[in-house]
Amino acid sequence: MPEYVGEKVRAIPEFRVKYKDIYHLQNLYVMLHEYLLEEGFVDTKGDHEEIEKLYMEKMIQKGIHRGGKEMWVWWRLVNKPEGKYSGYFLNHLEIDFHMVYTADTEIVHQGKKIKAQFGEIEIFFRPWIEGDWQGKWHHHWFLKHMVHLYNERIMVAELDKREKELWRAAYRVQGQVKKYLDLRQFIPVAEPFTPPLYGQEG
Repeated sequence: MPEYVGEKVRAIPEFRVKYKDIYHLQNLYVMLHEYLLEEGFVDTKGDHEEIEKLYMEKMIQKGIHRGGKEMWVWWRLVNKPEGKYSGYFLNHLEIDFHMVYTADTEIVHQGKKIKAQFGEIEIFFRPWIEGDWQGKWHHHWFLKHMVHLYNERIMVAELDKREKELWRAAYRVQGQVKKYLDLRQFIPVAEPFTPPLYGQEG
């Protein structure tokens, strides 16, 4: 998919998941990575290899704070919706992970000793819809003057429908994370076909 960024025509308000306890970061990564692939979210090149745009960590001094690591991870994903206007509208999902006071620990799970993490993790979800994602209108001598009118007046009903679909998809992703971390959720989440990972049992 091209790197051209069209107009942000709809943005769904940011929502988040916050958790403080023992969790398995690698399993959370794998679970979320695979679930996003099932939902049709890929990177800007159309595959799933380059969704991670930032990984940053720093050590927190124990004398000043509680010690451990602080980490930031940014995932940037797109989803090309099916239908008549699939060449014009593109769904985006930005996911930011922020972990603080994170330290490795060992726990006994199902009779086995495994390595896990203890700390605070907050995950931010920002879904939005991009118009003219291929730049065809932007580069046309006449149509580039009509893009705003087209998005704000003519395509209102279509955008309302697509906004609801993207909202549902993003909340399904959030629900899957909450289920994994065993937090309260407000929408039903389908049972996984794979054996439960750490933190995912009922």
